[in-house]
Amino acid sequence: MKDSWYYNNYAFRLASPLLLGVVVYMLVLLFFDSVDQLASNFFSREVLFVISLTLVFLEINRIVIILMDHIFPLARNIQLRIALQVFTSAVITISVISLLLYLYFVHFEGFSVITTELITFNLIYLMATIFYNLYYFSLVFLHKRNDAKIREESTKKESLELEMETFKNQVNPDFLFQSLEIIISELYKKKKHADELVNNLAMVYRFTLENKDSDLIPVNEELDALVPVLKLFKAKYLDGLTFKIKSDKKNQKYLVPGTLQILFENAVFQNIITNSVRLNFDIETSNDHLIIEHSLNKRLKRNELIDSRLSRLKKAYKYFVDEGIKCDESDGISKIMVPLLEFEEE
Repeated sequence: MKDSWYYNNYAFRLASPLLLGVVVYMLVLLFFDSVDQLASNFFSREVLFVISLTLVFLEINRIVIILMDHIFPLARNIQLRIALQVFTSAVITISVISLLLYLYFVHFEGFSVITTELITFNLIYLMATIFYNLYYFSLVFLHKRNDAKIREESTKKESLELEMETFKNQVNPDFLFQSLEIIISELYKKKKHADELVNNLAMVYRFTLENKDSDLIPVNEELDALVPVLKLFKAKYLDGLTFKIKSDKKNQKYLVPGTLQILFENAVFQNIITNSVRLNFDIETSNDHLIIEHSLNKRLKRNELIDSRLSRLKKAYKYFVDEGIKCDESDGISKIMVPLLEFEEE
């Protein structure tokens, strides 16, 4: 990353001495109250000298940064690094600038005393050194903050991926227990119907195994996978459970595998269901959402396992879209809006 920073950029190294050199020359003229000479001296030897001096100044600061990165990396102690870098840059800058000023004014211009010029130029370049390093360290802190945010987002993403994998591969023991209980009960009543329920249970777990490595599946496949689950619980609750599915077969959107089973289990295990207190479970798809509505007759005791699975499901959708799953409970009805997801194969 350091190779691409501004101080190693060739365009910056060529353009900045020209711009900064002119600014330094104007400051010098301003100090000596000779700004009116700027127009006549703009292409003079003095201006070229100041631009060359500025080029040397910038290269000194660039080399100091590179050396500091090797000798005293930022990770060791950022406060000490700032102090060392600014001090080193200032000392070397003043020393080299003073030497070049002496050679120019004494040997080329014939000055005998250059105290004022030394003080003026050194003050200007000392301030420039401080601002140069402040700019560098402001970029350092900005990059550190951005890297921290990227790492934080990466950690969140990895956490959500783990939550998603756990959610997809998790088998609900309550669902399995109740399914087997329903099948055993039907064996004593109607063996043929019990065989059908066994097939339905097998379809549920076949779907789970086939999609355990899939992040998303088509919405219509998810709806089809819910049918055997509905049939299993219909055998237990009879008229106490009604369901209706209204979907567009042309819908090309996607869902997280197991979404509907989790939401149906949440409705069944968290509500009282009898012939007189019915659970009406309705599903409808729109362009952007899958809408689930069911009646509310909540049990006093919550099912912690279902709550945990529902929480994992919500986190799984947060991985794909910020809005996630929306739930609203009012007037004895629970309305759940699940975002339908886009998927493009790479």
